[in-house]
Amino acid sequence: MDDGGSGGDSPWYVLAGYVGTVDGWDSFDAQWDEVLSAHPRIEYFKSSEAESLRPDGQWKGVTPEQRDRKIDDLIEVIARCAHRAVYARMRQADYNELIKGRIPEMWDSPYYFLQTLVIGAAINIERIEGRDDEIAFVFDKDQRHEKNQKHVLQPLQKTHDGALVNITYEDDRKFLPLQAADLVAWQIRRFFCSSEPRRKHFDSSQRSLPMEPHGFILDRSRVRQMIQDMHEQMRAKAAEYAAYLRDV
Repeated sequence: MDDGGSGGDSPWYVLAGYVGTVDGWDSFDAQWDEVLSAHPRIEYFKSSEAESLRPDGQWKGVTPEQRDRKIDDLIEVIARCAHRAVYARMRQADYNELIKGRIPEMWDSPYYFLQTLVIGAAINIERIEGRDDEIAFVFDKDQRHEKNQKHVLQPLQKTHDGALVNITYEDDRKFLPLQAADLVAWQIRRFFCSSEPRRKHFDSSQRSLPMEPHGFILDRSRVRQMIQDMHEQMRAKAAEYAAYLRDV
């Protein structure tokens, strides 16, 4: 999973990525590397760099047509190795109005809310469709996400009754599936934040895979419910602590 819109200058915050099997992800790196190394060769994939084609970067001398073919080839690798695209999005205006500065700092991030939603949604989709494998989530190594790890993992593991194995954070230069997540997160954010014509990679990055993509909107009513749940958890923890102090 990777984020989009984290610069704060986008109407939508997005968290997106792919679900796949262990075998599928085990076969991913070699195929991804092969496409990166093919002419025109690049060291890694980052959507913002591919979009800009900066003359002083790794896309120097690459034409828009060559770039688009490269992205086509990368999406073919994703379609062979993963089985579903998933994402969640929330309006920046809703975060600013309902959340920012109004809840404890440890939860005060749009990505805390989106992370909670997309993990639960991805697990539930797999269960509804009859797959009961345990799931581990890998996010791009970033302090916005990592600072919340201890507040996310255990409650979600309890909620999902053993389905969630772990949440880890990796460097996208070393953990190559995160470059695929960057690709789809960028396409989704761009689609919802731009009036430009629909890009083919918005569709192919989601619909080339074997299973139907799923997207979720974190709307105002759901944000309010999540905040209410947080407050109830805080009150319960406070009551537990008060009872502990009485006992000792």
